[in-house]
Amino acid sequence: MKHSLAVTAVLLSLSLLGCGGPVSEPALEPEAVSESGESSTVSQFGTCTAQCSGGQTVSCSGSTCSQTDYQGVTCNGVFTACPPPPACTGYPSCSTLVGKRCFIEGETQPCCAGTSTSQLYCVYYNDNRFIFAY
Repeated sequence: MKHSLAVTAVLLSLSLLGCGGPVSEPALEPEAVSESGESSTVSQFGTCTAQCSGGQTVSCSGSTCSQTDYQGVTCNGVFTACPPPPACTGYPSCSTLVGKRCFIEGETQPCCAGTSTSQLYCVYYNDNRFIFAY
C-alpha cells in the first residue's frame, strides 16, 4: 500500500511539473505600415496598409502580406490596388474659366483641373481688363 501511495505521489508530482504556465509566443506587430514609401512584408498573420493618393489608404490581412505606398497591397498572393484619386467636385472646370473676365486683381478662384483642385488668379490683361490665368 505504501508502494502504491508513493507511485501515485510521484505521478502526481510529474504531471504537475508538466503543467507549467502559458507558453509565450513572439508577438506579431498587428500592422506593417511603410513610412518611407518602400514596400515591406509580414510573413505571419498580420495586416498591411499602403498609402494612396488623395490621403486614401488600402489594407488587407493575411498570413503573408506586403505593401507598396501609392501602388497597393498583396495578401496571401492577392493584389489589391490603390483606388483612383477622388474626383474634384464643387468647383467649375479651370479650362472654362481661363481667359474669362474677373474684376479684382489678385483675386483667386478655386477650380477643377482633372481630378485635382487648382487655383486661378485674376491678372491684368490689356485694355484695362482683368482675366483669370494660372
